[in-house]
Amino acid sequence: MTTGQETNVTTGEVRLSYVNLFTPRANQPGQEPKYSVTVLIPKSDVATKQRIDAAIAAAINKGVQTVWAGARPPQPKIPIYDGDGLRPNGEAFGPECKGHWVLTASSKQQQQVVDANLNPIINQTEVYSGMYGRVNINF
Repeated sequence: MTTGQETNVTTGEVRLSYVNLFTPRANQPGQEPKYSVTVLIPKSDVATKQRIDAAIAAAINKGVQTVWAGARPPQPKIPIYDGDGLRPNGEAFGPECKGHWVLTASSKQQQQVVDANLNPIINQTEVYSGMYGRVNINF
């Protein structure tokens, strides 16, 4: 049952890039290491993009009520980017991002990684950059 206020989404089939799901990694020296993965969502997967947009809107509404003391920031950070455009730093995305929506999911805590039958993946070599899978993301 959905209430329209869910802040998590399970994607359709996506491509995984920069996979750091078993060992946390810091992006820059001095930063806290996090578990992370960049998710490439085909632009043809309109249903997943719509669910993500709804989850982001729900997360912003939740933030207004809990974090921002009732006031919506003028430009809340939206964590999904057009792979045919530019990164937030102004550089072009790599060719693997063309035709995709791009987002990076990260967590300080290790998340469960499972196979198609929802069994935990023990052999870390089974999960790698470039593979396809589904991701559950909380915004």
